[in-house]
Amino acid sequence: MEAMIVFRIGDEHIGVDISQVREVTEAQTPVPVPRSPAFLVGLVNIRGEVIPVISLKKRLGLSGEEAGNLLIIVENKGRLAGVKVDELFGTKKVIDAHINRRAELLSTREEKDFFDGVYEAEGKPILILNLGKVLSKEDK
Repeated sequence: MEAMIVFRIGDEHIGVDISQVREVTEAQTPVPVPRSPAFLVGLVNIRGEVIPVISLKKRLGLSGEEAGNLLIIVENKGRLAGVKVDELFGTKKVIDAHINRRAELLSTREEKDFFDGVYEAEGKPILILNLGKVLSKEDK
């Protein structure tokens, strides 16, 4: 990973590999999907493409609703999704030596599944999101 998009969900600063981000757009009102997992907010149509919208806050087990009105469209292994975020900070160049992948930094099994490590930057540490796990159909 050469760079990441950094955003905020609740109190957490999270980064995702910029190569997996298609675009950032204003969130539309999603169409609910009956009997879907709690973290699936619904579906939106972006330029003729139907995209599922995921509440990262719910997927990660954090309380509350997303406060922001931004949607990051991500792609991982051919799967597209929109991820609602509270605030977008922008891009950050990644220095591999600053990524700490020690499992004990992430306290629960679920956190270990969803994050690849912690980027130790000035200020608040940035959790590095594992999109493959977040977009998997399994509900943790």
